[in-house]
Amino acid sequence: MTRILTTASILLGTLLMLRAGAIADELPVPPVPPETPPLAEIAPVPNPDARAPEVAASDAPSVDVRLYRAKPYDPGLGFAPGSRYQTSEDRKPIQTPGVSISVPLE
Repeated sequence: MTRILTTASILLGTLLMLRAGAIADELPVPPVPPETPPLAEIAPVPNPDARAPEVAASDAPSVDVRLYRAKPYDPGLGFAPGSRYQTSEDRKPIQTPGVSISVPLE
C-alpha cells in the first residue's frame, strides 16, 4: 500500500511540474527596451517646497482622546546592542488612553 501511495505521489508531482512548465511557456514576452534611452526626460523628484495643509485654528473648545507616552531619556544606552530597558508603560499590552481638553483663550 505504501509503495502505491509513493508511486502515485511521484506521478502526481511529475504531472504538476510538467503542467507548470507548460504554463511557463505560455507567458508573454516582455517588451524590448529601446536601443538608446530618451535624453529629454528626467526622473521624478519629490518637491522640497511641499508643505502640509494648514489646519484652521478653531475658536471652539475641543475634547480628544489620545494615547500619551512619556519620552524619557534613552535608558537602553547601557545595554548590549539590540536590547533595551522596558518601562512599565512599554510592557502594557494596551496603552492607557488619556483625554485632551483644549480651550482657546482670548
